[in-house]
Amino acid sequence: MSSYSGRHRTPTRAERRAATGRRRLPKAFGAGYALPTAAAATLVVTAGGATAAQSTALASGTAVSAFTAPAAQHSEVLADPALAERSKGEVAQTVAGYTDLAQRRQESSQSVAEGQGRAQERQRVARDKKRKELAAQKREAAKQAAAEKKKAAAKELGVSTEDVTVDAEGTPAVADGAWVLPLTNPVFTSGFGPRWGRMHAGDDFGVPIGTPLRAMSNGEVVFAGQQSGYGTMIDIRYTDGTISRYGHMSSLQVTVGQKVSAGEQVGLSGNSGRSTGPHLHLEIHPGGGEPVAPRPWLAAKGLTY
Repeated sequence: MSSYSGRHRTPTRAERRAATGRRRLPKAFGAGYALPTAAAATLVVTAGGATAAQSTALASGTAVSAFTAPAAQHSEVLADPALAERSKGEVAQTVAGYTDLAQRRQESSQSVAEGQGRAQERQRVARDKKRKELAAQKREAAKQAAAEKKKAAAKELGVSTEDVTVDAEGTPAVADGAWVLPLTNPVFTSGFGPRWGRMHAGDDFGVPIGTPLRAMSNGEVVFAGQQSGYGTMIDIRYTDGTISRYGHMSSLQVTVGQKVSAGEQVGLSGNSGRSTGPHLHLEIHPGGGEPVAPRPWLAAKGLTY
């Protein structure tokens, strides 16, 4: 045999073990593969029934009888009371750690949710405040616009702002019982009294043809048509019985019996009848009687020109 030993390959470890009759212990039962932690050992100990049965089977001379010594060694380790107690403590500590982590996560999630809720509430409060501010600004702007319209209307009608009202749509109107001039920015050209050998019963105002003419207060139209010398004219009886007469008009926009309000347009100025040029002839008849000088009578109503 020795003369041929160099001609053959070197035997493997398995072949050498088979030739010597040695048996190898499985790695699962080796000292290097023992359960690494006391906590894991506790899990084996708690499975008492299975461990006992397995130990009995190993001790009864079964097919794994060759592994009896290592298994017994492991059983002795797992049965150590101090080790079991320490393992239980480690398990309890691990469970407590997980419980604490879960609680902290829950508290963190709750804190985040509460923070988000507070942020959303602050945003809602800010939006409400902004809406209220915008609403207040709109009201103030509307109030200022109404005041400007009221002021402009008072100036146009020749009255004080106290005699002008503004409705919900912002349209200005003359207050009930107030009096206004018959036209805007009147230019006085001729007054009440004798003229050219005859009585001039009113005041004249030079205006372009087509200038709007207004009712001086609330009343009713009692005449609307043509009359000698006056041309196209209109008479309005007001609530106090006073009658105003507009002469030399170019057109009428109301009819007899029609109710009119202060400041309402009733026609346009012109140059009809006996006239020396485009103008409005205004007469005032208190109580429907004889004419009086318009200027002092209107001044008593707070109207000047």
